[in-house]
Amino acid sequence: MSKRAKIHFLTAYVEYLLDQGIRSEESYLGDASRFLRYLLAKATPEEIEAYICSDHHSPAYRSRLERTLAKFFCFAQEQLSIDTQIPHRQKEPDRYLVHN
Repeated sequence: MSKRAKIHFLTAYVEYLLDQGIRSEESYLGDASRFLRYLLAKATPEEIEAYICSDHHSPAYRSRLERTLAKFFCFAQEQLSIDTQIPHRQKEPDRYLVHN
């Protein structure tokens, strides 16, 4: 399988398994899913914040990550019963709306 710029992790894993000749990916995906759930449950707010604020993320991408990961964590809590503590960053006030 060639490396593509916008391939998603689980899609790439399924394609890899099929390329390897695996006829039934159920146990492979099940085990990978359980491991990812374990990691998600163990993620601390500090680790999540460090990922969002990492140097290779632009300010616009950080803003998007905060929004999309918040939705992902809601899914994890509602559908998977994984209670990950989401970091809540205080937004800086608009300097034009703040009275000095």
